[in-house]
Amino acid sequence: MVERTPAAASLTAFALARVPDEPRWIDTRGMLLSGRAEVYASAAAHGSVPGLIVVVRDSALVSVVERPLEAELRNAIATLSGDVNVLAQMEDADYVNAALGTWRRRRAIVHVLRQLPQWDANLDPHARVFTLESAPRFDHVPELLRRELLDALKGRTVSRFVPGALPPSGTARSRITVPMAAVWADGRPVSSCYPVWQTETLWDVSIETLDGYRRRGLGARAARTLIRHMRRSGRSPVWGALDTNAASRALAARLGFLETGGLAVFTAQ
Repeated sequence: MVERTPAAASLTAFALARVPDEPRWIDTRGMLLSGRAEVYASAAAHGSVPGLIVVVRDSALVSVVERPLEAELRNAIATLSGDVNVLAQMEDADYVNAALGTWRRRRAIVHVLRQLPQWDANLDPHARVFTLESAPRFDHVPELLRRELLDALKGRTVSRFVPGALPPSGTARSRITVPMAAVWADGRPVSSCYPVWQTETLWDVSIETLDGYRRRGLGARAARTLIRHMRRSGRSPVWGALDTNAASRALAARLGFLETGGLAVFTAQ
């Protein structure tokens, strides 16, 4: 028997019970708590549920919990548009790899702050935190990034490990407020940081800096500003980056983040 009730409260609660509030699960638990997720579960012949599939359709994002039936996983992905990212825990990566066949497999590194770094005591200049209601104008920002930032402030966070085409903007909105930090230069915001996903105690870092303003430490200032802000809500940052993304991992290290584990990321190409 197949239970397929998208966003059903009972099924979401069932999934949350299997996904702990831990750094390596930040994406999955954040997806479930956002109110944007669909959950698919299929019962095996003996009646147990071997695994779950968590989908955020407007982000073309799938997270695999344990080992759902291979056919169910492929069917869930087939309903999505855009360039899909599929996430899996390392212990389940070989199983998902076999289910997806020719999809490309990458490794993402998860980083955390184990203790308060020295920079925490000093505020960063020309930086502030805002939400949609108090957001600055982003007229100077390239169209794709401007759309990403405005959608994030509205609750549609779409940053992923492997960028690509996304479904058209829909009406899905998160039930969680999304704050954003930005750093100003030349009288306008040029570097921003926001949480892609939030759980009860964690948040997932996303940073963007405009061309022409990189390598000036502005992304670090935006991240530090939002880290301080999010701590007031009891949430600690989690930094995820592909193992090939040397620049992101180097910035994480400069801010005091330490590697704590990994995820498998699958894409069709």
